[in-house]
Amino acid sequence: MTRSNMHIILTNGKKIKCVADSSSAPEQGYIVENLIQPLLKFKHASRELELIKEHCTMNEQRINATYRYEINLLTGRVALFTEEYDSGMDRFIRGEDITERYETYLRMIKN
Repeated sequence: MTRSNMHIILTNGKKIKCVADSSSAPEQGYIVENLIQPLLKFKHASRELELIKEHCTMNEQRINATYRYEINLLTGRVALFTEEYDSGMDRFIRGEDITERYETYLRMIKN
């Protein structure tokens, strides 16, 4: 199981943090095709939130998350990072930018 902490800004500007608990690596396709791509098309905050609730555990972050998605629905920008947790400081740290993996998957499914 691949977990991802999600940081999402809805089209109304509200910020959401949640966890996608399974199949969230871009290459696995599930989160990209069933959550991220539909979210980018909605342009309606309540519908966006409904979809997020279907695929994520709301108001949580997991220390065993592999990835961090940062999705800004105001700008349509999606970024992907490794996720790190510093137990001594009890905080999450955005790791290496690996957005290219997400973009590579998008190119693959378009062809």
